[in-house]
Amino acid sequence: MCGRFERHSTLAEFSEVIEGLVADGPDLLRPSYNIAPSQQALIVRATSGTHTAAALQWGLAPAWVKDPKMTRPINARAETVHERPMFRGPFRHQRCLVLCDGYYEWQKQPGGRKQPYYLGLADNTPFVLAGLWSLNTQLTGEALETFCIVTTEATAAASEIHARMPVVLPRPVHSDWLDSAVSDTDMVRELMAGHQADLRSYPVSTFVNSPANNSADCVVPLAEHQSAS
Repeated sequence: MCGRFERHSTLAEFSEVIEGLVADGPDLLRPSYNIAPSQQALIVRATSGTHTAAALQWGLAPAWVKDPKMTRPINARAETVHERPMFRGPFRHQRCLVLCDGYYEWQKQPGGRKQPYYLGLADNTPFVLAGLWSLNTQLTGEALETFCIVTTEATAAASEIHARMPVVLPRPVHSDWLDSAVSDTDMVRELMAGHQADLRSYPVSTFVNSPANNSADCVVPLAEHQSAS
């Protein structure tokens, strides 16, 4: 799964990654080094023929959900996302790109302890994750826009930390992923397939465990964190 990630790059920097991204206004959200479920994060979606950014809440609430006690998933499995009622509609017509500089996973250690790791691209550039979004007006009576992240089986390197990882989408498929006219199930699933992102990983301090801790200290390698303390 992917239960925590970070985004510190600006929209202007993401415009170098996402073709056609409109990034001529102020950033919608401040950088966040510790984005947790229920918090807001930046996504990009197709709007009137352009690719625009928006701040949405993490935890998908499809349009038909009325019960506030209903679980709002933060992840959708790539293998079954086209089948499950929770995700089927957004998968066909409301796909988005989740803006990301890196994400965190917790590796199980002997004795039950969990060691947090940071994973990002080897060249330190920002990237995007496959996401789904939805608009719900029934939970609160107001417009609530939410999203979730699509996950897949981890690559060989990432699987040493966790069995799952978010789907990292390369630039050539961004436009088709955002295009609601591309709705054939097999075609959309193909957009997620076969991408082997060149990820690097390193252990970080348990400082990141608390979502209340939101600073660049979250991404500092554990060795540097220990030597500085």
